[in-house]
Amino acid sequence: MKHPKEQLVAGRLVNIITDAFNRSISALADAGAIDTKKMQRHYTGIGSKYYDVVTEQIEVTVRTGAPWICELFTDDDNQSAKK
Repeated sequence: MKHPKEQLVAGRLVNIITDAFNRSISALADAGAIDTKKMQRHYTGIGSKYYDVVTEQIEVTVRTGAPWICELFTDDDNQSAKK
């Protein structure tokens, strides 16, 4: 079942996941856990090698996550939870 706001939820999830990814990479680099020099050469925006890899994985997560979140707001699911 497709929820009427699934696209809006998906858009918000993309923003949340992207922010989390960027914050995590920065925190790991600041902590000395990873060296991002090579990544920075190939992570320069849309169409760049690593940007596309990350974007693809975020999209996979959103495709599976948005419907799951929307289930929380459907009448059928809420009625089942009350039983």
